[in-house]
This record gives sequence, structure tokens and C-alpha cells, in this order.
Amino acid sequence: MKGFSFLLPKSLKPLGFVFTGIGIILAFIRFHFGYKPEFMERKVFALYSLYIQSKTLQVIKNQLLEEIAGILIIVGLYLIAFTKEKVENESFNALRLKSFFITAYLNLLFLLIALLFTFGLGFVYMLMLSMGLWLVIYTLTFRLLLFRNRKNQHHLSNL
Repeated sequence: MKGFSFLLPKSLKPLGFVFTGIGIILAFIRFHFGYKPEFMERKVFALYSLYIQSKTLQVIKNQLLEEIAGILIIVGLYLIAFTKEKVENESFNALRLKSFFITAYLNLLFLLIALLFTFGLGFVYMLMLSMGLWLVIYTLTFRLLLFRNRKNQHHLSNL
């Protein structure tokens, strides 16, 4: 009997790259060029908002380009990180777990450095970066461990 997997179908990985790419482009357009399209200015419900004054549980006017870019980047990175490989095997689960622990340690180190050396709004930016950075670190770590594992398997098969 096949075991249950929390991984997404491998067919979603290309969609993850598309979402991430579009999200990065939108974020670049918004923050580098300061572009705020008028049609993206909408009234939205806010649990909490703090600009000039604090607002709780109210409808506010907000530029949605930032949120759309962030959602595309996070969902895209998630799809890249948590889709199955072409060929899945049992050893991949151990590599995924090891990648999670390495990612947890590196993300903790990032947050500690951010706490010590960034202040005010700069720290908020570090927290925002941390939301997606752990997915990037996990993906890179898993790919590196997978590469090393395949290299070792190939080396052992040649002996």
C-alpha cells in the first residue's frame, strides 16, 4: 500500500517558477520604480493597520500590488519547495528532514542577526524577507543534499 505524502504533484513545480517570477517582477516594479497603479488602489478589510494612525477591524484604502506580489512569491516558492521529484524514493524523506533542520538553524541565525543589527522599519523588512527566505534556504539545501546523495550513489555504483 502506498503511503500518504504531504508533497504536491510534480506538475505544479513549473507553476511555482511562474508565480515566483511574476511576483518578483511585480515587487521590483512596485518598490524599485515606486509604481502604484491606480486600479490597484482598493478598499479592503483590515484586522489591523498602522500608517499615520492605528486602525482595527475597519475598511481601509490600500495599494494591492504589494500584497499580490508577496502572495505570488510565497505561493510560488512553496510550490517549488514542496512538489514531488520525478522519481521519489524513501531516502528523499530523510534528506527533506535534514534540510528542514538545516533551514531552521539558518533561519534562526538570520533572525538573530536581524534582531541585533537592524532597527525600526529595517527590522520589519528583515521579517518580511524571512517569510520567503526559509523556503529558498530549504529548496537550496534539499537540492544540494540530493545532488550529493546522487553523486555518492553514482560513485558507489562504479566501484
